[in-house]
Amino acid sequence: MLRRVRGIGLGITLRLLALGSGVGSCAQDSSGEASPRAAEIPTAERPAAAEPWTERLTEPTVPDLLAALAQPHARVRQRLGPHRLEVTTDTELTPVGDPPSLHPPLDAPVVSDQAVHDQLQLRWAEPPAPTEALFALSQSNDHERGRDVIVVGQTVHVRQAHRPWFHYTRDSDLVELWLDDAQRSVHDAIELAAPRLALDATTVEGAGLEGGPAVEITLALAETTTSSLIAAGPTQGWRRRIELRAVEGRVRVDAISGAWLVAAVDVRYQLPGADGRTLEGHLRLDAEVAVGAPGTIEAPPESRPVPQRLRYDDEQRRLLDGLAAP
Repeated sequence: MLRRVRGIGLGITLRLLALGSGVGSCAQDSSGEASPRAAEIPTAERPAAAEPWTERLTEPTVPDLLAALAQPHARVRQRLGPHRLEVTTDTELTPVGDPPSLHPPLDAPVVSDQAVHDQLQLRWAEPPAPTEALFALSQSNDHERGRDVIVVGQTVHVRQAHRPWFHYTRDSDLVELWLDDAQRSVHDAIELAAPRLALDATTVEGAGLEGGPAVEITLALAETTTSSLIAAGPTQGWRRRIELRAVEGRVRVDAISGAWLVAAVDVRYQLPGADGRTLEGHLRLDAEVAVGAPGTIEAPPESRPVPQRLRYDDEQRRLLDGLAAP
């Protein structure tokens, strides 16, 4: 069977750039295993009623803001309804100064400029039934990596960059991980800046969902670093070595549900590179959610069933089922 597509979300993009620092990264994207972050909220608990965020977001701490932004898509969409979510991310990692040698010895690390421009769009429509889904998810970058996913009812249609459409019957909650990756893009950007992040919140009446209040949160660089806020997941060890240099931006969240509506995040940092030079990193994220009908979502007419490979051991067990061994 063709390997089913996993997301190339912001967290994975940051890990790809971190490779230039000489810090190892787990191959989560190819393994298909759920991230620890996604596993924090069991599937059965995802549709639970939204937590009242009004008091926590009036004068939020950084953990308060991260908790609101980390909510799974299944919970947030109960409040949003049909919507369109768009995220544009630019990440850069540039070595400072000339390389140690124009002709490095064999197996010596060579660090070059790295940059990724990534665009993501999620269109979520009203599903035909509570147990079904209707959405289109598209993500691509300027390195010819990308994927498109359309889910209609219980059928998942997938297309990787420069490949045709294929479809299969939904048999797991993998699509929820894709949706969570999209919903948590803003969380991932702010989590990078969290150890040295200062917040200034203002309540804006009538700017939230259904005419309710929203909270406008301004981001800035704090004077001190809070080491307990450094992300410490299995693929985030490189973050212990970064020095945050500048943080600016704003995030508007719905005061009732805690769902983000608009975000602009700009983070600059430094970290040691594998070849001894300092690396200058830059992350820019712009995101927006538009509530309302996202347009027509239909199954691609040219989509074909995922080809099945004949597995001889399975066929043998099926044909010899019930027969005694020789």
